[in-house]
Amino acid sequence: MNTFWTSRISRAAAKYGEAAPTATVCCNACRTCVQTNLISLAFAGAIGMGAGVARIARRLSKHS
Repeated sequence: MNTFWTSRISRAAAKYGEAAPTATVCCNACRTCVQTNLISLAFAGAIGMGAGVARIARRLSKHS
């Protein structure tokens, strides 16, 4: 028994079924990437704040 399901739908299911295992890999990679970016952003913020504090301290020490 050959029905219409074997043409379009089976090809589409096979096409998307092959890509399905990559979804978990992509999500794990994105999660790692986001975590790395957030840590980098936190370090950049801390360095920026330290540079700002150092600049203010230098200005105050020149005026004294």
